[in-house]
Amino acid sequence: MTDLAPTPRRGRVTMQVRWSDVDLFAHVNNAAYLRFLDDARFALFPSMGVDPAGRPTDSLLVVVKHEIEYVAPLAFRPEPVAVDVWVPRIGRSSVDFGYEVLDVAAPTGAAEPVVYLRARSRMVQLDRGTHAPREFTTDERAVFEQYAGEAPVLHGW
Repeated sequence: MTDLAPTPRRGRVTMQVRWSDVDLFAHVNNAAYLRFLDDARFALFPSMGVDPAGRPTDSLLVVVKHEIEYVAPLAFRPEPVAVDVWVPRIGRSSVDFGYEVLDVAAPTGAAEPVVYLRARSRMVQLDRGTHAPREFTTDERAVFEQYAGEAPVLHGW
């Protein structure tokens, strides 16, 4: 298991809030946030389980855990939101991702953008044929190491 050095390098994906993401309470529904996280993670790491042509590879990376903290309500709006993704930990066959969903820029007069959500996920790489955990190769690890950073700070129960 490797705990990565705290030299943050986040990937950022911007996306629109869709009308279908908003629920009866007039804010983005909790399930829609999972799509935000998945879409951003796959945009930054497109080879997770598929080759450059989109065909399945011999390994697959599956989610085994999500931890999500909703920080502020996000309503439907025309301005995009940013989803920051980084890698706080790489194990032998597992990897953790950190996330923040936030405004692209700080509001006028504010020092920081509004953060709507903080989360982390653990994924395990499996061999497609046996479904047994498969160690990351040196090249696979190098991709994750480009986005090294601290684990997101989530509050306990």
